[in-house]
Amino acid sequence: MIKKTAFLLFLITAVTIPAYAQDGIDLIFRGVGETLFSVMEIPQGMMQGAVRNGFPFGLVTGAVGGVVRTVMGTLQGGADIARGAAPYAKYAALAFV
Repeated sequence: MIKKTAFLLFLITAVTIPAYAQDGIDLIFRGVGETLFSVMEIPQGMMQGAVRNGFPFGLVTGAVGGVVRTVMGTLQGGADIARGAAPYAKYAALAFV
């Protein structure tokens, strides 16, 4: 039972973690893009909601879903910026010495 669980955990980890090392600059740019363009999730959600659920209720549900996706995109963008900037923190510390 433990071997099966360990193998399943290994398999899930191997599938979800990227096999390549991302460059810090790439992460910073991706984070900035996610942070800046996550605001566009609100109008997109409103338009999709109006098409799927009809006019009055679709706008409300689309706006709520868009706000949730905006907040999550902003948080993910901030996390990407922090992950990308972490290797360069040692150089910032040396600049103030």
